[in-house]
Amino acid sequence: MSDGQAKVEYYVRGADEKVFGPVPMETLVEWAADSRIDPTSAVSADQVSWKPAPLVPELEMIWLVETDPGVFYGPFNRHVVDGLLESGTITREARLYVLDNGRLSRLTAEIEAKTKAISDLEARAAEQAVTTKKTMDFMEAKLAELAAEMEEMGKAAETDHAAAKDDVFKTRERAEAAESRAMQAEAACGALEKKLSVAETEIADLKAQLASVTKFSSVRPRTVKTDVVQPEVVISDMPPPKSTPHFPGVGSASGLAALEAAAKRELAAAKKQGISLGGLFGGKK
Repeated sequence: MSDGQAKVEYYVRGADEKVFGPVPMETLVEWAADSRIDPTSAVSADQVSWKPAPLVPELEMIWLVETDPGVFYGPFNRHVVDGLLESGTITREARLYVLDNGRLSRLTAEIEAKTKAISDLEARAAEQAVTTKKTMDFMEAKLAELAAEMEEMGKAAETDHAAAKDDVFKTRERAEAAESRAMQAEAACGALEKKLSVAETEIADLKAQLASVTKFSSVRPRTVKTDVVQPEVVISDMPPPKSTPHFPGVGSASGLAALEAAAKRELAAAKKQGISLGGLFGGKK
């Protein structure tokens, strides 16, 4: 490597996308020998064009480890393999292979293919991220609309609740008034019932009296002697009215005979009673 190239510094990007550097090539070689650069790492001088670390000749990452038939790990720097053996991570039975130019070319092609596949995956992931971002924006907009609608619904619900509360209050007042009227009506009914009971009692008494009167009236009335009520004497300072006396005709035989017969009857009756007519009229017995 020339003096101009020695001045170039490099960056290392790991599988977790973290970038380290810039450092000179000598430092990269030390990192590769210290297992700080693995087969999935990439190296770049401008952080634009990246090259798989095993394809950088200076890092000497040409050693493969076969732990089981057909199961390979690497490629690593030789110092890394030695460290794996010393630590017991791999056993002495593990097979070590050094990549020659031909096999290295095939490995390079595979790595480039995998790198391209990774790039394609990253591109699709970026597209998916854009789509996801659009979807998220759309969902956030819809969420904002729903939040606004919910707020309006909440306000409407509060208004309806207040109206319902007022209706309940008014209904309660009407119910209390109706209950008061019902109590008054019940009291009036009680008073009417009492009056009706009294009236029924009075009617029963009247019926009993009527029955007594009817029974009494059905008995044949007896003659009851009563005292003769003397006519009221009216005294007036006016002379009495004139009247025309009616006598039987003067000299009428029939009139005299009747008077005589009446006199005889009176005399006979007086004698039976021991009354002297002379005494009545100023005479002597």
